[in-house]
Amino acid sequence: MNSTSRSRLRRVFVLIVLALASLALLPATRAQSSEMASDSPRECGPGTLKGAYMSEQRGDLNGLPLVQVNRIVADGQGGFTGSGTVVVNGVVSTVAITATYTVNSDCTGTLTSVPAGLSQNFVVKEDGSQVFFIVTAHPAGAATLAGEAVRLSKK
Repeated sequence: MNSTSRSRLRRVFVLIVLALASLALLPATRAQSSEMASDSPRECGPGTLKGAYMSEQRGDLNGLPLVQVNRIVADGQGGFTGSGTVVVNGVVSTVAITATYTVNSDCTGTLTSVPAGLSQNFVVKEDGSQVFFIVTAHPAGAATLAGEAVRLSKK
């Protein structure tokens, strides 16, 4: 073999190695770009909250300790219904829940009870699976209450 043939053979070999290396890296690049796409922020809306949730809140109402657990259902269109059990300073009672809600595109929102009197601000996870909330107004008086709701069902 002369030097020109060897030089061509080396070039072909280098090109083959480079082509194989780029093919080997292609799946990793695709996986990385799909991971980046899934990490990009989604917008939220009323449909972000849909399905059955359990919630718990703790704090105080008029200076008395309060804890409450609820099972609520979000209709995905701005309405909640459900029921719960509340204990205020050792006194147990049950509550019926009817409320309307709004969800902003940044996944923050508000809830207002029907009839009016209870208001909450919240932040919902983009997939709607978890909500953190704080009571901003309570019909029974001064409240320092916060809690969390977790979806029990798939959308």
